[in-house]
Amino acid sequence: MAEREPHLLPHEIRRRFDIVVWNFERVELFLDNFTRIRNFDPSRDRVTIVSCSPSPAETERIRRFEDERQLPVRYLTRRNRGGAELARAQYFTGLVGSREENLDHAYVFQMQDHYLDTTSDTSRWGPELEFGTKGDVVPDGVSFDLDRMERLAVEHDVNGFFCDRDDPCFISLEGRSYIAPNGGNFTIRSDAVRDASVQEACGRLLRSCDDSYSWALYAEFMWGLIFFQEGERFYDLKRKRLFEAWEREDFCDFPLDFRGLKRFYERPAAVRSLIRTVRAPRRAVATGLRRALPDTTYRGLRGTYREAAAVAKRIPRRREP
Repeated sequence: MAEREPHLLPHEIRRRFDIVVWNFERVELFLDNFTRIRNFDPSRDRVTIVSCSPSPAETERIRRFEDERQLPVRYLTRRNRGGAELARAQYFTGLVGSREENLDHAYVFQMQDHYLDTTSDTSRWGPELEFGTKGDVVPDGVSFDLDRMERLAVEHDVNGFFCDRDDPCFISLEGRSYIAPNGGNFTIRSDAVRDASVQEACGRLLRSCDDSYSWALYAEFMWGLIFFQEGERFYDLKRKRLFEAWEREDFCDFPLDFRGLKRFYERPAAVRSLIRTVRAPRRAVATGLRRALPDTTYRGLRGTYREAAAVAKRIPRRREP
């Protein structure tokens, strides 16, 4: 590997962290847990809330926080579309706020609205998983000391930080390794966001967004390919460890077909629409049968269909003259 060219950082960063929260109707989960962020310096750090659920009640809650903490909150609004993943791409490219102002601190410390919360129902699974804490929530006992993070940033010249309860997901693609922090919660150097290749990648995400859950999954793990490439230094605040390369045993396996999602969303929009049109009637028929038939009848019919499909695959196709 070629020797890494270091970034030039002062021993004290003038503008340090822009703490950005992607909010939808849960701003109190961040505000009530702000105590997890220590040594916040209003002269060098900033809180930005990007909300797709603006309301008088939300504004009042933020104003009360400002009065209690004696620190200003930068409040931006956007359409309720694409979840935190689209909000992230919009902020990085200046479609929400202005790109110059969005990236005027050394690092963007960005998170979902419930990331700092470990006790509410939002941050826990249902009874099927014994009400366990979700993987996209901060690890127990962790707080974020901004002074310490600044020292680590200067000492190790890091591109960013992550702090994952379940550790980021490991992705291997075309002979290269990446990681993707759960929920897209991570800190990234603003200079990395300004890079032309990153801006182009954000543009592709913006164009491919169809406001679906599958797109949100795709985008969440695309941040791994965009930012978390081997050779760039990232510090794991939970394990207190500096990473510059990714080994599978240090991370979680990605449970879904990311390659399939990536292939789908890299197709032109018209092709994706055609694929959905073809799939929709089959799904509609299956859903209708499931609702109309008794469970045992439906399961038997589904089993017969699968057996017939398996037999059909073994029949050689006749070549057209």
